Amino acid sequence: MCWSGEASAVMALIGLTGASLEARKSFTYPSELGGGTEWKIEGLSGKHNLRALTLAYFSLMEILQAFNYTTLGFDDPDNALYALLGYVHISFQPLFISWFCLSFIPKRRRMYWIASATILSAAVSFLFLTGLIINPSLPGCFAIPCEPLTDIKELMRSSKMASCSSTEFVSSMGEWHIAWQWASNDCHFIRNSYFVIAFFLPIVFGAYRVMLYSLIFGPLLSIMLTNNPHELAAIWCLLSIGFLSGVKIPWLEKFLTSKHESWKECFVSLKKIRWIQL
Repeated sequence: MCWSGEASAVMALIGLTGASLEARKSFTYPSELGGGTEWKIEGLSGKHNLRALTLAYFSLMEILQAFNYTTLGFDDPDNALYALLGYVHISFQPLFISWFCLSFIPKRRRMYWIASATILSAAVSFLFLTGLIINPSLPGCFAIPCEPLTDIKELMRSSKMASCSSTEFVSSMGEWHIAWQWASNDCHFIRNSYFVIAFFLPIVFGAYRVMLYSLIFGPLLSIMLTNNPHELAAIWCLLSIGFLSGVKIPWLEKFLTSKHESWKECFVSLKKIRWIQL
Protein backbone atom coordinates (compact mmCIF):
# COMPACT_ATOMS: atom_id res chain seq x y z
CA MET A 1 0.00 0.00 0.00
CA CYS A 2 1.30 3.46 -0.88
CA TRP A 3 -0.30 6.84 -0.20
CA SER A 4 0.07 9.77 -2.60
CA GLY A 5 -0.54 13.46 -3.07
CA GLU A 6 -3.65 12.65 -5.07
CA ALA A 7 -5.02 10.49 -2.26
CA SER A 8 -4.41 13.32 0.23
CA ALA A 9 -6.20 15.78 -2.08
CA VAL A 10 -9.22 13.46 -2.33
CA MET A 11 -9.26 13.04 1.45
CA ALA A 12 -9.13 16.83 1.85
CA LEU A 13 -12.11 17.25 -0.49
CA ILE A 14 -14.12 14.58 1.35
CA GLY A 15 -13.23 16.11 4.72
CA LEU A 16 -14.16 19.65 3.70
CA THR A 17 -17.44 18.38 2.27
CA GLY A 18 -18.18 16.62 5.54
CA ALA A 19 -17.29 19.78 7.47
CA SER A 20 -19.63 21.85 5.30
CA LEU A 21 -22.50 19.43 5.86
CA GLU A 22 -21.94 19.48 9.62
CA ALA A 23 -21.85 23.28 9.65
CA ARG A 24 -25.07 23.37 7.62
CA LYS A 25 -26.81 21.26 10.28
CA SER A 26 -26.20 24.00 12.85
CA PHE A 27 -28.39 26.33 10.77
CA THR A 28 -31.21 23.81 10.28
CA TYR A 29 -31.24 21.59 13.38
CA PRO A 30 -33.04 22.83 16.51
CA SER A 31 -30.93 23.53 19.58
CA GLU A 32 -30.98 21.01 22.41
CA LEU A 33 -31.93 23.97 24.62
CA GLY A 34 -34.91 24.91 22.45
CA GLY A 35 -35.83 28.39 21.27
CA GLY A 36 -34.30 28.26 17.80
CA THR A 37 -31.62 26.66 15.67
CA GLU A 38 -28.37 25.36 17.08
CA TRP A 39 -26.44 28.24 15.52
CA LYS A 40 -28.81 30.88 16.91
CA ILE A 41 -28.81 29.51 20.47
CA GLU A 42 -25.42 27.81 20.88
CA GLY A 43 -23.21 29.44 18.25
CA LEU A 44 -19.80 27.83 17.75
CA SER A 45 -20.22 25.73 20.90
CA GLY A 46 -22.96 23.68 19.23
CA LYS A 47 -21.97 20.09 18.60
CA HIS A 48 -22.25 20.29 14.81
CA ASN A 49 -20.06 23.38 14.62
CA LEU A 50 -17.43 21.79 16.87
CA ARG A 51 -17.39 18.78 14.55
CA ALA A 52 -17.27 20.97 11.46
CA LEU A 53 -14.26 22.90 12.81
CA THR A 54 -12.41 19.66 13.60
CA LEU A 55 -13.09 18.07 10.21
CA ALA A 56 -12.05 21.27 8.43
CA TYR A 57 -8.83 21.55 10.45
CA PHE A 58 -7.77 17.97 9.78
CA SER A 59 -8.65 18.45 6.10
CA LEU A 60 -6.10 21.28 6.03
CA MET A 61 -3.47 18.71 6.98
CA GLU A 62 -4.47 16.61 3.98
CA ILE A 63 -4.07 19.70 1.74
CA LEU A 64 -0.66 20.32 3.28
CA GLN A 65 0.39 16.72 2.67
CA ALA A 66 -0.85 16.87 -0.94
CA PHE A 67 1.54 19.77 -1.59
CA ASN A 68 4.26 18.14 0.52
CA TYR A 69 4.33 15.16 -1.84
CA THR A 70 5.54 17.42 -4.66
CA THR A 71 8.74 18.18 -2.71
CA LEU A 72 9.68 14.67 -1.54
CA GLY A 73 13.13 13.68 -2.74
CA PHE A 74 14.27 17.30 -3.07
CA ASP A 75 16.63 19.00 -0.64
CA ASP A 76 15.17 22.49 -0.83
CA PRO A 77 13.50 25.10 1.41
CA ASP A 78 9.97 24.06 0.35
CA ASN A 79 10.62 20.53 1.57
CA ALA A 80 11.70 21.87 4.98
CA LEU A 81 8.82 24.38 5.08
CA TYR A 82 6.17 21.66 4.68
CA ALA A 83 7.78 19.67 7.49
CA LEU A 84 7.66 22.78 9.70
CA LEU A 85 4.02 23.48 8.79
CA GLY A 86 3.22 19.86 9.64
CA TYR A 87 4.63 20.40 13.13
CA VAL A 88 2.67 23.65 13.57
CA HIS A 89 -0.56 21.93 12.51
CA ILE A 90 0.03 19.04 14.91
CA SER A 91 0.71 21.53 17.70
CA PHE A 92 -2.89 22.77 17.57
CA GLN A 93 -4.55 19.39 17.07
CA PRO A 94 -5.21 18.89 20.83
CA LEU A 95 -7.54 21.90 20.76
CA PHE A 96 -9.64 20.49 17.93
CA ILE A 97 -9.59 16.96 19.31
CA SER A 98 -10.96 18.33 22.60
CA TRP A 99 -13.75 20.13 20.74
CA PHE A 100 -14.58 17.00 18.77
CA CYS A 101 -14.80 14.94 21.96
CA LEU A 102 -16.95 17.62 23.63
CA SER A 103 -19.47 17.33 20.79
CA PHE A 104 -20.36 13.82 21.96
CA ILE A 105 -21.47 14.73 25.48
CA PRO A 106 -24.80 16.33 26.56
CA LYS A 107 -25.27 20.05 26.07
CA ARG A 108 -25.25 21.03 29.77
CA ARG A 109 -22.09 19.03 30.42
CA ARG A 110 -20.47 20.42 27.28
CA MET A 111 -21.15 24.02 28.26
CA TYR A 112 -19.70 23.38 31.72
CA TRP A 113 -16.42 22.10 30.29
CA ILE A 114 -15.94 23.94 27.01
CA ALA A 115 -14.23 27.05 28.38
CA SER A 116 -11.76 25.22 30.64
CA ALA A 117 -11.08 22.52 28.02
CA THR A 118 -10.41 25.17 25.38
CA ILE A 119 -8.04 27.12 27.64
CA LEU A 120 -6.11 23.98 28.68
CA SER A 121 -5.90 22.69 25.11
CA ALA A 122 -4.76 26.05 23.74
CA ALA A 123 -2.11 26.31 26.45
CA VAL A 124 -0.77 22.86 25.58
CA SER A 125 -0.82 23.73 21.87
CA PHE A 126 1.42 26.75 22.46
CA LEU A 127 3.59 24.64 24.77
CA PHE A 128 3.99 22.12 21.95
CA LEU A 129 5.34 24.88 19.73
CA THR A 130 8.17 25.45 22.20
CA GLY A 131 9.48 22.03 21.22
CA LEU A 132 11.16 23.84 18.32
CA ILE A 133 13.23 26.04 20.63
CA ILE A 134 16.86 24.88 20.80
CA ASN A 135 19.56 27.15 22.19
CA PRO A 136 22.67 26.24 24.18
CA SER A 137 22.19 29.30 26.38
CA LEU A 138 18.80 28.02 27.63
CA PRO A 139 18.43 25.74 30.66
CA GLY A 140 17.79 22.01 30.73
CA CYS A 141 16.33 20.16 27.77
CA PHE A 142 15.86 23.37 25.74
CA ALA A 143 19.63 23.44 25.22
CA ILE A 144 19.82 19.84 23.97
CA PRO A 145 18.76 18.71 20.46
CA CYS A 146 16.55 15.62 20.34
CA GLU A 147 18.08 12.27 19.39
CA PRO A 148 16.30 10.57 16.45
CA LEU A 149 14.61 7.25 17.08
CA THR A 150 15.73 4.59 14.61
CA ASP A 151 13.67 1.58 15.66
CA ILE A 152 9.92 1.83 16.28
CA LYS A 153 10.18 -1.14 18.68
CA GLU A 154 12.10 1.16 21.04
CA LEU A 155 9.35 3.81 21.00
CA MET A 156 8.21 3.25 24.59
CA ARG A 157 11.58 2.26 26.06
CA SER A 158 14.06 4.70 24.54
CA SER A 159 14.78 8.35 25.36
CA LYS A 160 15.04 9.01 21.61
CA MET A 161 12.20 10.71 19.74
CA ALA A 162 10.17 9.81 16.68
CA SER A 163 9.96 12.44 13.91
CA CYS A 164 13.15 14.02 15.21
CA SER A 165 16.21 15.55 13.61
CA SER A 166 18.89 17.28 15.62
CA THR A 167 19.75 19.78 12.91
CA GLU A 168 17.10 20.24 10.18
CA PHE A 169 13.52 19.94 8.97
CA VAL A 170 13.09 17.12 6.47
CA SER A 171 10.18 15.58 4.55
CA SER A 172 10.88 12.21 2.96
CA MET A 173 8.99 9.18 1.71
CA GLY A 174 8.39 6.60 4.40
CA GLU A 175 7.21 3.04 3.88
CA TRP A 176 3.92 4.26 2.38
CA HIS A 177 3.34 7.83 3.62
CA ILE A 178 5.32 10.98 4.45
CA ALA A 179 8.07 10.75 7.06
CA TRP A 180 8.72 14.01 8.89
CA GLN A 181 11.81 14.93 10.90
CA TRP A 182 11.78 18.13 12.91
CA ALA A 183 14.71 19.99 14.44
CA SER A 184 13.43 20.00 18.02
CA ASN A 185 14.70 19.98 21.57
CA ASP A 186 14.93 17.06 23.96
CA CYS A 187 11.99 18.07 26.19
CA HIS A 188 9.89 14.91 26.34
CA PHE A 189 7.27 16.54 28.54
CA ILE A 190 6.38 18.83 25.62
CA ARG A 191 5.64 15.91 23.29
CA ASN A 192 3.78 14.05 26.07
CA SER A 193 1.53 17.04 26.75
CA TYR A 194 -0.27 16.22 23.47
CA PHE A 195 -1.35 12.86 24.89
CA VAL A 196 -2.58 14.42 28.14
CA ILE A 197 -5.03 16.67 26.31
CA ALA A 198 -6.01 14.28 23.50
CA PHE A 199 -6.47 11.13 25.59
CA PHE A 200 -6.75 12.04 29.28
CA LEU A 201 -8.80 15.25 29.34
CA PRO A 202 -11.73 13.67 27.40
CA ILE A 203 -12.01 11.03 30.14
CA VAL A 204 -12.29 13.80 32.74
CA PHE A 205 -15.24 15.46 31.01
CA GLY A 206 -16.90 12.15 30.16
CA ALA A 207 -16.16 11.53 26.48
CA TYR A 208 -14.37 8.26 27.18
CA ARG A 209 -15.92 6.38 24.25
CA VAL A 210 -14.79 8.83 21.59
CA MET A 211 -11.41 9.06 23.33
CA LEU A 212 -10.90 5.29 22.97
CA TYR A 213 -12.08 5.55 19.36
CA SER A 214 -9.52 8.28 18.54
CA LEU A 215 -6.82 6.33 20.42
CA ILE A 216 -7.43 3.30 18.19
CA PHE A 217 -7.63 5.27 14.93
CA GLY A 218 -4.70 7.52 15.91
CA PRO A 219 -1.55 6.24 17.63
CA LEU A 220 -2.40 2.54 17.81
CA LEU A 221 -3.28 2.23 14.12
CA SER A 222 -0.27 4.28 13.03
CA ILE A 223 2.09 2.02 15.00
CA MET A 224 0.56 -1.02 13.31
CA LEU A 225 0.88 0.42 9.80
CA THR A 226 4.58 1.31 9.69
CA ASN A 227 8.00 0.40 11.04
CA ASN A 228 9.36 3.90 10.33
CA PRO A 229 9.13 6.03 13.52
CA HIS A 230 9.30 9.26 11.51
CA GLU A 231 6.20 8.27 9.55
CA LEU A 232 3.93 7.95 12.60
CA ALA A 233 2.84 11.60 12.68
CA ALA A 234 1.64 11.75 9.07
CA ILE A 235 -0.24 8.44 9.36
CA TRP A 236 -1.72 9.59 12.66
CA CYS A 237 -3.23 12.56 10.84
CA LEU A 238 -5.38 10.13 8.86
CA LEU A 239 -7.42 10.12 12.07
CA SER A 240 -9.62 12.49 10.07
CA ILE A 241 -11.08 9.39 8.36
CA GLY A 242 -12.13 8.10 11.77
CA PHE A 243 -13.57 11.48 12.76
CA LEU A 244 -15.60 11.70 9.56
CA SER A 245 -16.91 8.15 10.04
CA GLY A 246 -17.82 8.95 13.63
CA VAL A 247 -20.17 11.77 12.63
CA LYS A 248 -21.55 10.36 9.37
CA ILE A 249 -22.29 6.73 10.30
CA PRO A 250 -25.48 6.89 12.43
CA TRP A 251 -24.94 3.78 14.54
CA LEU A 252 -21.33 4.75 15.23
CA GLU A 253 -22.29 8.29 16.23
CA LYS A 254 -24.94 6.86 18.56
CA PHE A 255 -22.41 4.51 20.15
CA LEU A 256 -19.84 7.28 20.69
CA THR A 257 -22.36 9.69 22.22
CA SER A 258 -22.60 9.84 26.00
CA LYS A 259 -26.09 10.57 27.34
CA HIS A 260 -25.12 11.00 31.00
CA GLU A 261 -25.09 14.55 32.36
CA SER A 262 -22.44 13.68 34.97
CA TRP A 263 -20.09 10.92 36.11
CA LYS A 264 -22.51 10.29 38.98
CA GLU A 265 -25.28 9.43 36.50
CA CYS A 266 -22.85 7.18 34.63
CA PHE A 267 -21.93 5.24 37.78
CA VAL A 268 -25.59 4.94 38.82
CA SER A 269 -26.42 3.58 35.37
CA LEU A 270 -23.62 1.02 35.57
CA LYS A 271 -24.80 -0.01 39.03
CA LYS A 272 -28.33 -0.58 37.73
CA ILE A 273 -27.01 -2.72 34.88
CA ARG A 274 -25.03 -4.79 37.36
CA TRP A 275 -28.10 -5.38 39.54
CA ILE A 276 -30.15 -6.40 36.49
CA GLN A 277 -27.49 -8.95 35.53
CA LEU A 278 -27.48 -10.36 39.08
